[in-house]
Amino acid sequence: MRKATGDLHQDLEQTLLVAAPGAGQSEYLSYAAALLGWMGPFEAQLWNAPWPENMRAAERGGKSQWIEDDLRAAGMNDAAINKLPDSGFTPRLDTLASRFGTAYVIEGAQLGTQVLRKKLSNSLSSWSPRWLLGYGPHTAEKWRAFVACAETHLHDGESRHEAAMAARDAFASLAAWFRLRGAA
Repeated sequence: MRKATGDLHQDLEQTLLVAAPGAGQSEYLSYAAALLGWMGPFEAQLWNAPWPENMRAAERGGKSQWIEDDLRAAGMNDAAINKLPDSGFTPRLDTLASRFGTAYVIEGAQLGTQVLRKKLSNSLSSWSPRWLLGYGPHTAEKWRAFVACAETHLHDGESRHEAAMAARDAFASLAAWFRLRGAA
């Protein structure tokens, strides 16, 4: 999946305003609101779908709640959060391969949050957004477990291709949504 999505991943990283020099709370909140509008509508369905036991899917869900917590901490009320636009992205989640592809983008973002947290540490001062904490000290471990699980269960060329295409669709959708919402 990494090879199949490398170009989209690089383009997304280079255009995110939250990752630009001088970014601060305003850019983070724009990014978080857009991310919630993209991921929130399908996250529960993704992690509640059938997964291999070693994925430990129940431990991976709830990231939309982290983002909502960040928006509340910045002063947004529930009514405003509920009015945030939905990206309309509805990933295919009917096969394990398609779920792995979509999850690849979300789980990979956990590595990206570690970079963003460092970049934003001075501009966010004492505020430590929950989304940027990700899995904390277990982030790398959780990523390696995700990759190992994918490698075990995407055992043929067809399933690897399907996962790669789902990941590409997710990256492309997320990038387009960030641009539309002014976060990229």
